[in-house]
Amino acid sequence: MQLDLATPLLALEPGQVITLDDAAGTRIRARYGAVWITEEGNVKDHVLGPDEVHVVGRNGRTVVQALEPAWVSLRAAGAPSFREAA
Repeated sequence: MQLDLATPLLALEPGQVITLDDAAGTRIRARYGAVWITEEGNVKDHVLGPDEVHVVGRNGRTVVQALEPAWVSLRAAGAPSFREAA
């Protein structure tokens, strides 16, 4: 997966979807609002509220959908945190 973190914070409208392919280890953080996350091959879905984090557990397709207006940040596995990158 190629993840461009030039814009690490994504604003999502209710119902808007982000699709990640082969993103194992990617950290998804809900900064504001609520999002629903489902991973291909995993029967358990996740709902994140503000400041909650989910780490993608497997490759395949991962879908992140905003349940309400939301801001989401993504960090690829092994990428430095935003504070470390400065």
